[in-house]
Amino acid sequence: MGGGFYNHVDDPDEFWDDEPIVRGAAPPVVEVVAEPPPLTDPAPSTPVLGAPLVSVAIDGGCLPIGISTSPGWDPAPHTVAGEFMAAYRAAVSDRIEQLCGSGRWPTERQISDAAVPDLRTMWTLLLETGTWAEFSRLSSELISNGRFHGSGRAVVHGERAVTVIADRTYIRSIAVRGDWAATADPDEICDEILHCADQIRAMRPRLVARGDYARWTDAELEHELDIHRLRLLDSEVHRDR
Repeated sequence: MGGGFYNHVDDPDEFWDDEPIVRGAAPPVVEVVAEPPPLTDPAPSTPVLGAPLVSVAIDGGCLPIGISTSPGWDPAPHTVAGEFMAAYRAAVSDRIEQLCGSGRWPTERQISDAAVPDLRTMWTLLLETGTWAEFSRLSSELISNGRFHGSGRAVVHGERAVTVIADRTYIRSIAVRGDWAATADPDEICDEILHCADQIRAMRPRLVARGDYARWTDAELEHELDIHRLRLLDSEVHRDR
């Protein structure tokens, strides 16, 4: 099998924003280094993306916690990342379908517990800050949906063989070097992706309030936050004098 670098990248602005993923539907267009067969009409010798030869289990933050491949799984090297990404999509699709059982389209926070939280959660977290610097940092962190990059341990010609990029809700891309995948054991590839997921999990903000605010109304929380913010700002101003 030939070498090369395969980089599977999804459109970061159109990832499951409007409709749930349906098994068997054609995935978004995939960018690759080499010219692949059309995704909707693969050549007979090319494994179909999303085939049940790869399975992914995800945690509450939509990050992989388990990946397995079926015996005999032997894809072309340049399709490896695409197959893992398709299996990941299927896992998230299953979650969305389960959440849709209530008759309502789930919020991103319901899909991923690491997603940007609702206002009430933001207020409770900000109420627990102790300094103006902490308040300011957390204010930005709460609404930021930046990218988190995870790198595998295997290195080929000075480059990581496996990389994963995610935001606070989903994995956005998985990249696997074809020349490394050509000789790597399937379990090793799975472990490298899980290692990337662990890195991303550690980098994402942890948004869990320590206190119990269930008895507080939204109006009370917002009022207390205004007082807390002014108190922290006043302390910061007098500290610098």
